[in-house]
Amino acid sequence: MSRRNKAVVIRFTEDEWRSLNDKVKKAKMPREKFCRVVLLGAQINAPPDADYVSLIFEVRRVGSNLNQLVRKLNVLGIVHGLELERNQNEIHEVCDMLCDTFRKVVK
Repeated sequence: MSRRNKAVVIRFTEDEWRSLNDKVKKAKMPREKFCRVVLLGAQINAPPDADYVSLIFEVRRVGSNLNQLVRKLNVLGIVHGLELERNQNEIHEVCDMLCDTFRKVVK
């Protein structure tokens, strides 16, 4: 990787500076990296907040517990395999919808 040895000086008004710093803070990255990424045309999204991360963790944990329960029921022959698979697919769809909805709310 080549070394960055070229510098550019850019002057900002107070409002522009505040706006830049607000965006840098939301992106949670160094100002120089933020400017580089924006100049190269990439879209910057703020990282998910702690509520989003904890919700995803909980949904995955519930899904894992359900999978364990379904496996046990299947081994014991209590529930028919096709019915279990259908219910498992429905649960995955609901989890996906929850994740998509929360992503839209967070943005």
